[in-house]
Amino acid sequence: MKLAFITDEVTQNFAEAVAFARENGLQGLEVRSVDDTPADRLSAQDLRECRLRADDAGLAVCNVASSFFKCAPQADRAAELEKLRRLCAAADALGCRTVRGFALLRPASGALCPEALAEALAPAGPILRAAGMHLLLEADPGVNTSNHAALAAVLALLDPACFAAVYDAGNDLFDPLGERPFPDAYEHIRPYLAHVHVKDAVCRGGDVQCVAPGAGQAGWPAILARLHADGYSGWLSLEPHYRKGRALTEEQMRLPQGAAFTEGGREAGRESAAALRALLRREGWAPEVKA
Repeated sequence: MKLAFITDEVTQNFAEAVAFARENGLQGLEVRSVDDTPADRLSAQDLRECRLRADDAGLAVCNVASSFFKCAPQADRAAELEKLRRLCAAADALGCRTVRGFALLRPASGALCPEALAEALAPAGPILRAAGMHLLLEADPGVNTSNHAALAAVLALLDPACFAAVYDAGNDLFDPLGERPFPDAYEHIRPYLAHVHVKDAVCRGGDVQCVAPGAGQAGWPAILARLHADGYSGWLSLEPHYRKGRALTEEQMRLPQGAAFTEGGREAGRESAAALRALLRREGWAPEVKA
């Protein structure tokens, strides 16, 4: 088990992200945007420089956290597939084999059925196979798979050589259908689990606010104990969506990236990293801390 964080939760500067990882006992970096630029639009030179900085610090890039297929069902699918090709190239340049994606924004008329979503995602398969990549699909309150049960139903219809899942228990606290983050969500997604995002939140009278891991209602102590018992050896990647002194806007929560999203994230990121390490120590599951 290894710890990482999505870099633009804390900073838009990759050198600062590397320093933050080392200062906070994290072994990896998950890239979404750098210098206000989404990963798939970073130049080859920028990607090389990011890879060299990470390698020199003994850090791994564990995933490219893209917004692939976080678009309306009627959006230009060919353009999205071209975006996936760029994302695969970026992931390869950064030294990782996974890209995060979604199952299309949910129409006002209601969620698309699993069969329709699997059909929409299937053309990504040849691109992923050619690049040697996995697309890690995430449950998100704004997409057709608003929870892990719905996501599992889609993944059951897709090629496991190309598609797997992110488990994000915190996202369940925003689920319009009210899925329980644990154990329900975990049991649904366990057969497809390849990556874990760490987020927590508190629900108060219909309002949901993100907080540091363990301070909310996602159930992280029980989740970590279960992951440990099940022998999970992958990444726990912080995506706290938590800021000190302010809350992210609905739009920033829906499409997180860029400097306005990052603002105020450093202190909350430090608190979140410390909270996650403390939870792991209590479970007797402390990762190696980089010197």
